[in-house]
Amino acid sequence: MTLQRFRSNAVEGSNGPIFDHLLEGCQVIDPEWRYLYVNDACVAQARRSREELIGKTMLECYPGIETTAMFASLRQCMAERRPVQLENEFTFPNGARIVYDLRMVPIAEGVCIFSADVTERHQPLSAIVVGSGDAIIARSLDGIITSWNRGAEQIFGYTADEMVGQNFSRVLPAGSSVESQAMTQRLLAGEVVQHQGSRRHKDGRALDIWATISPVRGSDGNITGISAIMRDVSELNRAQRELAQTRDGLEAVNRELSAFSYSVAHDLRTPLVGILGFSQILSEDYGPRLDAEGRDHLEQILLAAGRMDGLIEAMLRLGRVTRATIRREHLDLSTLAEATRARLARTDPNRRPEVKIMPNMRANGDAVLIAALLDNLIGNAWKFTRARIPGRIEIGRAHSADGGAYFVRDDGIGFDMSDASRLFGAFQRLHTEREFEGTGIGLATVQRIVERHGGRVWAEAKRDEGATFFFTLGAPEDAG
Repeated sequence: MTLQRFRSNAVEGSNGPIFDHLLEGCQVIDPEWRYLYVNDACVAQARRSREELIGKTMLECYPGIETTAMFASLRQCMAERRPVQLENEFTFPNGARIVYDLRMVPIAEGVCIFSADVTERHQPLSAIVVGSGDAIIARSLDGIITSWNRGAEQIFGYTADEMVGQNFSRVLPAGSSVESQAMTQRLLAGEVVQHQGSRRHKDGRALDIWATISPVRGSDGNITGISAIMRDVSELNRAQRELAQTRDGLEAVNRELSAFSYSVAHDLRTPLVGILGFSQILSEDYGPRLDAEGRDHLEQILLAAGRMDGLIEAMLRLGRVTRATIRREHLDLSTLAEATRARLARTDPNRRPEVKIMPNMRANGDAVLIAALLDNLIGNAWKFTRARIPGRIEIGRAHSADGGAYFVRDDGIGFDMSDASRLFGAFQRLHTEREFEGTGIGLATVQRIVERHGGRVWAEAKRDEGATFFFTLGAPEDAG
């Protein structure tokens, strides 16, 4: 069939065949895959002259086209004499990739193919694939790579020209399979699989890869290939290993320091008991023989020894908190807070602050340690509201960035937030012993208990307007 005969059979308009004036490409292919006709739009799409196409076969113009999905569809349309429609991505020699919507219609002369450039509607996804820093790779079920983006080039060191058409095993460690049998079965069942494993760089380096692997389905719904999005996590894994080693080292040092401080505090107890005992005997048996200055000196010795005994006891308590095994259980914080309030009321009967405790506060934690935490926080609120009449203390639960946070709030003397960083350090005090008694260990103990539960503690305050201490306990609490 010649072009002239095709033109004579075509529907004529005033300016020649109507196909000449279409805005979409039009080409006619005969049963021997020869170009009989191409319109101006098709010439522009093909980026070739009409003379380079007419009379030549598609196989001559585009070597290898017979292996493509597009040619398979053309073959089907030619053989079965029924229309076929598909989208086809074509890569030009300069690297440009264009997506065409192809409608193939059987006619007497062979097949008429109408083509429309639909690249723009694919551009967002295409731009993501091309520009992604992750490797985005497509391959056939037998492992032959069909797509290799810039991210893959950067991660693995191979260009697309080096990898497209090659087997994916090229980037696997020696002796590794593309997927395990179990993973292959999951993919063939249509499941998306996440996987972390080892891959190999072009220079031979081992890479740690995190991959999301998905099955690719053809137009008939059958799985025809595999796509994978891969990220190089080698540096992340290395940093995590170093962090774990550092953490293990710090934990070992902390254990040694804790054991040392506990041992020192325990050993200091023996001579201190002697100092206190003999000072007391001296006061009782020889006090009347001393003048006023001597008795004052002896009193200072007793007071100093008493303060040291309090500090040693606080250090031992802090050591016990650090060393104690956490035994989590469901707790009623409201009941524990009420027990602390009742104990403070018995030991300080002259004070009657207003204490409001939210009912049915539930938590998950170690009962002994959480009781000690509340003793310290509520005890501080009780102490620092001493100048208020009657003074208000509230224990409750509030929403926070961590989910649910418990709090102890008071209207006491508060503090300047510029001092907040010092609050939870051992022996750190914002007030002198003459102003308020204490060892400076209480809030350090609170922080240690909270950290051992996997939570965090923080404070908000204003000078002379009170303070609020918040804490979480890490594990999910049962809200009451």
